[in-house]
Amino acid sequence: MKELSTIHYLIFLDVDGVLNSLSFYNTVKSITENPLDPAAIKRLKTLIDRAEGGGAHTVRVILISSWRAGWNKDPKKQDAAGRILDNALALRGIRIYDKTGRNDRYDRPSEVLDYLRQYPEKVSGFVILDDANFFWGKSHLQDWWLQTDSKEDGFKEDMIEPALHMLQNPPWWLRLVNIGKK
Repeated sequence: MKELSTIHYLIFLDVDGVLNSLSFYNTVKSITENPLDPAAIKRLKTLIDRAEGGGAHTVRVILISSWRAGWNKDPKKQDAAGRILDNALALRGIRIYDKTGRNDRYDRPSEVLDYLRQYPEKVSGFVILDDANFFWGKSHLQDWWLQTDSKEDGFKEDMIEPALHMLQNPPWWLRLVNIGKK
């Protein structure tokens, strides 16, 4: 009998402009007290649930945002912003799995590629949710980058389907990154 391989999807997540927006900030008293939009987080959860396919697949959220400076896998090592992010996502059942490292060039696309190379298991697909263009094309990531709207709602409802399509249709070169991985 053929063994079924586990499908691992990675969501590379920016925070500002994805899980918040100017339109959201116009609805709250204090952006310090309410830095994250619950509706955008709910839409992220919808994407994760659809990608998991009822538990048949693994979806892991990888933080690429500047918020990663305060986030740590060990909650005791998080700063206030890291705790706010963790708690806001946890309310919707979302857990951050890891964060990308920083390279000395502060080059987000190469940080994503480094993470893909170092990820210990085969990656079946990925999507990058980010409002900013970090010249994703120079690293051949533009077709897996979904540009969110920092002015209006961040990660919008109509972005769920394109994000799911990106997860399920990985680049051809991902096979090369996966060589030797289980």
